[in-house]
Amino acid sequence: MCHTSKIEYFGELLDYHEFSSDVDGLVFEGDEAGKRVAVLPDIYGTTDFYKGYASYVARFGARTYLTNPWSEFGDLPEPTREAAYERRHKLKDREHCDRLESFLANENIEAVVGFCLGGNFVFELARRGYAGSLIAAYPLPWGMANQDEIAPAFEYMSTLGKAVTILMGAADHLAGPDNIQKLKDIVAANAKLTMHLYEGSNHGFFTDIDGSDEKLKGNAKDAIDKVTAILF
Repeated sequence: MCHTSKIEYFGELLDYHEFSSDVDGLVFEGDEAGKRVAVLPDIYGTTDFYKGYASYVARFGARTYLTNPWSEFGDLPEPTREAAYERRHKLKDREHCDRLESFLANENIEAVVGFCLGGNFVFELARRGYAGSLIAAYPLPWGMANQDEIAPAFEYMSTLGKAVTILMGAADHLAGPDNIQKLKDIVAANAKLTMHLYEGSNHGFFTDIDGSDEKLKGNAKDAIDKVTAILF
């Protein structure tokens, strides 16, 4: 559904080590790391895309925690949508967000960037009052079925009192035009929400940074740069 492959634009991977706290994952640390940032991946987990992005963020001066919601369920047998969804359904979303909330507080995380399903967790953290900066890249605010569901963000975004920045492709095939319009209307009515909507870009459009279409490549770079500006 989202990201599995390495992105050249993010550069070489930094060294990293595993951590195990309220949640598990990988830690990347650049020189003179002055901030603490958490990256919440999509259903494929800690792939080369996310290791690359965590390294990219760390180089700006952050101790970057790439969380792994799927650690207790093992690696994917193959990087396919079917395998990722089979593993995804083993996760208990509400329970995981409880653990995320504790982790962010205990580790003094100052900002969270979530992708796709991770973007849904960003909204849930905002609903719970997390104090740091929150960024959701191509989230699914209409909700995603789960055995321990969190409320779809569409149910509460209009009254959300915590700032969230949203990065969305106007041609996101998972959202469709009706959900995109609903998202635009909600954001327009709530000053706490900021959305950057990229014409022509589809779901997972950060990968277009390595592509050949100059418009889509420019959209991806603008979005990546906007996140970096918020973080640093």
